[in-house]
Amino acid sequence: MRYSTHTRQTCSLSALAAAMLVSTLAPSAAQAQDSIADEADSTQPDEAQIVVTGSRIAVDAATASAGPVQVITAEQFKQAGEIDITQTLREIPALQGSDPANLDSAQGFALSGASTLDLRSLGTNRTLVLQDGRRHVPGIGGTATVDVGSIPQSLIKEVQVLTGGASGVYGADAVSGVVNYITRTGRDFDGLEYRLQTGISDKGDSEEIFGSVAGGGTFEDGRGSAVFAVEYSHNTSILAGDRDFAAGPGYSIFGQSNDFLNEQLGLAPGTENAFIPDRRLPVSSSQGIIAVGGFPFDRLAFGPRVATNFLPGTSTVPTLGGTTIPILQIIDPQTGQLRAYNPGISTGAFNASGGDGIFSGNAPGLTLIPESTRVVASAGLDYELTNTITVFADAKFAYVETSDISGVPFADDLFLSGDNPFLPTALQAQLAEAGASFVGVALDNVASDTGRGTDIERSTFRASGGLRWEAPNSNVNFEATYTWGRTQVNDTGRRQRLNDRYFTAFDAVALSQDNIDGTDPVFNFENGSGTLKAVRNGADVEITAGNAQVGDIVCRAEVTGLPSPSNAPFLVGGPPIFADGTVINGTDVSGQTRPVTFQIGDGSCAPLNLLGQFQGAALDFAFVDINQSTTIEQQQFLAVLAGDTSHLFELPGGPIGFAAGFEWRRDESQFLRDSFESIEGRVIENVAAPLFNSPLNGEGISVYELFGEIRVPILSDMPFVENLEFTAAGRYSDYNTIGSTETYSFGGQYSPVDWLTFRGTYSRAIRAPNIGELFAPQSIATIGVDADPCDDGNINNGTSNRPTNCLQFVDPGFDSAQFLTAFSTGTTGGNPLLNPETSDSFTLGGIFQPRGILGGALDNFVFIVDYYDIEIEQAVGSLTGAAIAQACVDLPSTDNQFCDAIERDPNRGGAIVGFTSGNINLQVLRARGIDFETRYSFDAPFGNGDWGTFTLRAAGTHFLERFTEGDPVIQQTIADEPDPVQQQLLIADQALNSDLLGVVGVPDWIVNFSINWDFDRWNIGWRTRYENSTLQVSNSDANDVEIVNDQVVVSPNVGILDQRQLFTGDGFEHDISLSYRATDKVQIFGGINNLTDTEPFLGRLARPVGPRGRFFFLGLSGSF
Repeated sequence: MRYSTHTRQTCSLSALAAAMLVSTLAPSAAQAQDSIADEADSTQPDEAQIVVTGSRIAVDAATASAGPVQVITAEQFKQAGEIDITQTLREIPALQGSDPANLDSAQGFALSGASTLDLRSLGTNRTLVLQDGRRHVPGIGGTATVDVGSIPQSLIKEVQVLTGGASGVYGADAVSGVVNYITRTGRDFDGLEYRLQTGISDKGDSEEIFGSVAGGGTFEDGRGSAVFAVEYSHNTSILAGDRDFAAGPGYSIFGQSNDFLNEQLGLAPGTENAFIPDRRLPVSSSQGIIAVGGFPFDRLAFGPRVATNFLPGTSTVPTLGGTTIPILQIIDPQTGQLRAYNPGISTGAFNASGGDGIFSGNAPGLTLIPESTRVVASAGLDYELTNTITVFADAKFAYVETSDISGVPFADDLFLSGDNPFLPTALQAQLAEAGASFVGVALDNVASDTGRGTDIERSTFRASGGLRWEAPNSNVNFEATYTWGRTQVNDTGRRQRLNDRYFTAFDAVALSQDNIDGTDPVFNFENGSGTLKAVRNGADVEITAGNAQVGDIVCRAEVTGLPSPSNAPFLVGGPPIFADGTVINGTDVSGQTRPVTFQIGDGSCAPLNLLGQFQGAALDFAFVDINQSTTIEQQQFLAVLAGDTSHLFELPGGPIGFAAGFEWRRDESQFLRDSFESIEGRVIENVAAPLFNSPLNGEGISVYELFGEIRVPILSDMPFVENLEFTAAGRYSDYNTIGSTETYSFGGQYSPVDWLTFRGTYSRAIRAPNIGELFAPQSIATIGVDADPCDDGNINNGTSNRPTNCLQFVDPGFDSAQFLTAFSTGTTGGNPLLNPETSDSFTLGGIFQPRGILGGALDNFVFIVDYYDIEIEQAVGSLTGAAIAQACVDLPSTDNQFCDAIERDPNRGGAIVGFTSGNINLQVLRARGIDFETRYSFDAPFGNGDWGTFTLRAAGTHFLERFTEGDPVIQQTIADEPDPVQQQLLIADQALNSDLLGVVGVPDWIVNFSINWDFDRWNIGWRTRYENSTLQVSNSDANDVEIVNDQVVVSPNVGILDQRQLFTGDGFEHDISLSYRATDKVQIFGGINNLTDTEPFLGRLARPVGPRGRFFFLGLSGSF
């Protein structure tokens, strides 16, 4: 390579470059796929040409890749008007399962603040994300999942989506494909560029702002270049109450229906289930369900047993025997008076429509789109030391903060003593009437506005540097790069409930004169802390012996010196919530419990009004911020030798292209608990803290890899053989966890004429388990009590062994929903004995790109079609508690490992009260389909060619198969079934359970269509996204499998849902955009996304659109 003066105008950046050299901040090296020089005198591809990527071997832009690749340009991202470009990428059918940061809550995910990509909906851990062909530090602890929001938008040249097997080329773990972000260097700039953008929904919320400045250029006559970029973006939140389809009267996930509800909703008589409005959980209330004398489990439980007493048409609300007191009451939020509790219309054991229960997943105050702020800064340079050696470096820093509001898990069966001074006068009178000494309370704290939620701060650092050598007089070069990255995630759980403090705080008592005088034999101020937190006339006060008054409300434990009882057997998170006690204040309390986050008698406890607003000192005492931090670090050394044999020999089709290299990589994750989580006893309401601290003696996971790739052009420019070539790639990997693996791929393409190409690939990929899958310790998981296979409604839905085996644990007719709790807790965690996942991928397709046909009318027409087939064996996953419980009783004998993992309580009729699970290699995943794309550009058919150019584009996927084959437990259960007819029934049922196609989220068709009109300084665009109607329920739920005359028959389950609710209906989203080039350096752009204000599907919040609704955006971009 010779030093050259570039013909385009250069920007004098010597001073800037010098400063950047000192700080070693620089752009990335030339893209990996461009590792050798472009052919001389190559031309820029026109609109209809195929851009070839997905290889480390450089090829001409007019030559098609053997594997399917899709390219999205920076201009397309800008036209889409999204400040998080993952939202735009998600519209690509292959990436439809991706998760923009602002859709975490809407998709039911835990808040992460990260934007993640998911190819073929096979999992983010199976999608390899690269920046300029090199690894990127993960953004989620214990995984390889990258937060692509940390990549600066203003430096993105294009994003390449390679959906064929790419493990041999880019990495052994590219199971479902690769997404490669190609960024610009200083040589792609000529000064400074800026972009300002704002947007707002038509509801006046979800405001967004985005601003960026980027610049660069060359110096010293083109020997060096430098670049920098700074970006800022912010969006405001949307709450569920801001959208009528999401909260309150909005429809939620379906539950059991009944004749009354069917009539109210206008559904067909006999409909068994329905998407119900105003879905509630009737076992708890934000006002607190009050039961004088406690909850009468000997007479009734929640769900239908209570609700049937409140359905319209019944006589009176049940009362306690011999009294006028309703068995369940609340304090009316409007009047402040006691009244009978209304559990709503029962739609299942733990669900209702309407009533006084807590909102079930759709509380108006919960977050749909979290508030988020993002800042990214990046800079870099490259410099030609000699004619053949170039050094380069780049670095970036990205910071994201996001927050949401989340619900508080309810606490059941809380006891308030009759002498609790917070009890209303009317309630004290009822206690006297009933002769009871306490009341029971089931309470959810959302309406108390505790301020509970999550704040996440994520800081990402990434730096790389290296050198590139270009061999003189040949198309061979060598590049070596070292990349280091670090992600720091600080996760603050606001107002997390500390259960030992919570129970102690609401067990309150009023001070007596003896307490104040010091004559009480147990309590006086002198033998305590000397100062107590109290409530007087509704206000917080601190009292001492000198200012205490009779009637001051304090924590009972401060007076008695003994712990308050942990009296909620079904508290979320499960007992023990206190540590075992021995001797406290001289009293033997062995076998009882004691608080562990504070000391009784230290004066810290503040009394809490369980039936009032949580505020002040009591709120600060019982609800605290829990801080957790995760540190992720990645190092990579990559060396690649690439080129072709043009300087030595050529085949009839041209020179052989090759690339070979070495890669070393190390990944580490560490997690630090809050001090409250590190003390004995499980004291926090439902916190599961996965740890990844220093596995493998602190070395994390490391791997050494050798790889190679070859492209052999066999023939070209011959009759009926315009081009014939063969490609192959292979990679050998040696992990410190699973040992060595080999991955490989083969491909080829054949063009009989220059306008038609056939292509295909086969690939074997190996994914090693990540840190979290291997080393995460046991954390909390749950099982719904109605999932118990021994429940009377489930006992005949398994193998013929189930009914007999269940009798070993429960009595005939067992009803798992007869208890107050809706679920039981268990544990799940990592498994260091996991095997790697193995994937086989096959693609076959073609490209039709006519030239010179119909007088050249189709010269700008392209049609691409590719068939794909991906199958993953030994996919890593965790058995659910329900699957373990089913395997326990479905096998011939209960003497098995699955029964050992299930804990049942004989005192609760044999109900499941716990289970133990973990990661195993349990599934086979398969995805098949056809990707297609067509593009056509033509001059406007009016105005004598002076009215610009139209470009039409359609791209989509026809999904042919998407299934998750049963895990080994189910396969073993089927194999062990002695009855052949029952075995066939299980096989048919399992096939339906495994089939995901046609269910919401996995449509048969997704198609994107766009039309753009470029006219003079104007560009007008229209985009439409379509997905076909799908089932709202699983294929298993939508079909019945039964035995008729000793034959297995599969038929539609006509009663599962009314036909008007059974299918989503076709989904459409329309966007329009408009831009105007005011000058050669200034552009104004804007548009409307979701023009028709399409709402999400019934009961869904992220398909086919998100919850934002119609959205307007306006921006200004330019350069100088």
